[in-house]
Amino acid sequence: MNILQYEFVQNALIAGILLSITAGVIGSLIVIKRDAFLIGGISHASFGGLGLFYFLGLNPILGAFTVALASGTVIGLSNEKQLQTHNALIAVLWAFGMALGIIFITITPGYAPNLLTYLFGDILTVTRGDILNIAIYNIFLLIFLFLFYKPLIVYLFDKEFASLHGIKVKLYRLFFYLFISIAVVLMIRSVGIILVLALLTIPPLIVLPLSKRLPMIVLMSVLISLIIFIGGFFIAYYTNLPTGPIIIVTGTVLLLLVRLACLLKKKNS
Repeated sequence: MNILQYEFVQNALIAGILLSITAGVIGSLIVIKRDAFLIGGISHASFGGLGLFYFLGLNPILGAFTVALASGTVIGLSNEKQLQTHNALIAVLWAFGMALGIIFITITPGYAPNLLTYLFGDILTVTRGDILNIAIYNIFLLIFLFLFYKPLIVYLFDKEFASLHGIKVKLYRLFFYLFISIAVVLMIRSVGIILVLALLTIPPLIVLPLSKRLPMIVLMSVLISLIIFIGGFFIAYYTNLPTGPIIIVTGTVLLLLVRLACLLKKKNS
């Protein structure tokens, strides 16, 4: 039977293609900026908003979006050096957001939803509306990169140099974290809050030993993300295993294989 005839499969594959662009671009910038820990804080804190909105009878994803956007704004407007020296505080907020979300969902009257859907995602639940949101986000992301590529890259590599040359560092920081915050929420349905950080970082980590040029890193990361999404989806479908974790496992195995191949090549050279 051709599985492509089902609408939920079509939605999943289209979402996978669009999210590959999101993950490849945003993930590359995150790895270059070395801000993975802060991004993990944003993604896990958003679960608190998700739980609160569920408790209030509102759309949980809207709650996650609200908290993620607020977190991204706070980080974007904060002193970067202070944030980097407060990793312990970020770790506490990371756990606090998760704990708060679980508490709100638990105390909500009636049937409690399956937390695994929020924590580990299920790309088969993606709707046409989700696809439209991802597409619109990608359009704005690519337009932003096209218009402000050079100053953004200078900021990512050397913020002091950027500041000395008149680049508005605080403004670019704010936009950088806002784009990341939105990307995190868009990926919740696919891989969940817990796994979204892995999906953003695995593709560029695979590419980095193969290329040092940023445009090539971004393009290859998008391609790797697509392989991970589509490959993980079909593996999950035919093995009847959860899609989010399988997508991440697929990416991790690919990462280990590439790193092993590079290690053997270096050893034999």
